[in-house]
Amino acid sequence: MTDTLDRGGLAAVYPQGHWPPVDPARAALILIDLQRLCVAPDRGMFARAEQLGIAERMAPYGRRLEQLVLPNAAALAAAFRAAGAPVIFTRIRSSTADGSDRSGCHVRLGLHVPPDHPDGDIVPAVTPGPDDLVLSKTTSDAFIGTGLERLLRNVGVEHLVVGGVLTNECVSSTVRHAADIGFTVTVLEDACAGVEHDLHEASIRILGRTYARIATTDELLREVGGS
Repeated sequence: MTDTLDRGGLAAVYPQGHWPPVDPARAALILIDLQRLCVAPDRGMFARAEQLGIAERMAPYGRRLEQLVLPNAAALAAAFRAAGAPVIFTRIRSSTADGSDRSGCHVRLGLHVPPDHPDGDIVPAVTPGPDDLVLSKTTSDAFIGTGLERLLRNVGVEHLVVGGVLTNECVSSTVRHAADIGFTVTVLEDACAGVEHDLHEASIRILGRTYARIATTDELLREVGGS
């Protein structure tokens, strides 16, 4: 019988989420790790790929960042600011020069961005505004060790709109945590990216089944009053 069911039919055997449209009065935009380490074409992951002789394998990711993710993130940030809704950036960056504050996962990965290192800078295409928040983290999950939940509760946020990188890592970890602690979440498919696009697509499909509403930037701009 299973063989006769399409994916939609199989999805029906497990409860599916129903997500409301965004109310900008109770929403915040979270843009994850749009920093030089992960996004700049001459630094971080791209520089490492160049050293390894596999720069061409990063090209699809680079094109998606340039053509979709960064322009869409910038448009969303402008719309949220105009609506008076919080805009929050996260970045991977340690508080200590030796990285002793890093999570065990980042230690095992050898992932370390020291304080004031250029790889921790948000890229100019999405420069934070004067009232935006920039939170540093040493984990995949943006809620761990950052005070993010307290900040959101303090300003009455109930719904999170999430974009950034990498979809299958920090974005996914943050969205799952947010859903589990009571926030409703919208993930912007065209404002996210993974280095391997198939992992991006799989993550979007999984998140949309259980943890979040999946939407486009154009849909969100209409909901928050942008153009």
